[in-house]
Amino acid sequence: MSELPESKVRKSFNSNEQQVKERNLIAEAAGGNGKAFEQLYQRYFDRLYQFIFHITRRHDYIEEIINDVMYVVWEKASTYDQTCRPSTWILGIAYFKALKSIEQSLIREDRSVEFNDELDYFPNPAAQWVSQLEISNWLEAGFDNLSPEQRAVVEMTYYQGLHYNEIAEIMQCPENTVKTRMFHARKILAKLLPELKGRS
Repeated sequence: MSELPESKVRKSFNSNEQQVKERNLIAEAAGGNGKAFEQLYQRYFDRLYQFIFHITRRHDYIEEIINDVMYVVWEKASTYDQTCRPSTWILGIAYFKALKSIEQSLIREDRSVEFNDELDYFPNPAAQWVSQLEISNWLEAGFDNLSPEQRAVVEMTYYQGLHYNEIAEIMQCPENTVKTRMFHARKILAKLLPELKGRS
């Protein structure tokens, strides 16, 4: 299996209506509106939780990282110039905060835990993006075998519904680098699929 089942996993978070709403919330937050910032925080909490976990593969620091991310959003809201989607801007902050967390923890986590023991990692397990449970299980179990950069590319492509040019902007690297990371991630996951099917 050389391709991931993209259409079954990807979920779009970027309708025009949502983007307009989030741009308005950021603008209001920039003006000091705490209620607008609280709405933005609530909109992004579950999404950031999933995003950060898929990169760091540990959940004990996730809420702390989310708070760090949203503190930056609050502090820098006035600098958001609307040239990119609000999600691209916020996920870009989260990506580098997650990498920093990995560096600080020196990747001490035990990667031997099976996915089935970790089903409660996500705060909203009934969300639409887990409707294809078999596919999600395969991706989740496979994430531990990818580098943080590869995990980030897979997460942003198949869970966040971003395009390669948007991912390149978030990761601050050439688009070809994103494609290369996805190529290698797909190869690793494709090799794992028979093994994971054998366990089930």
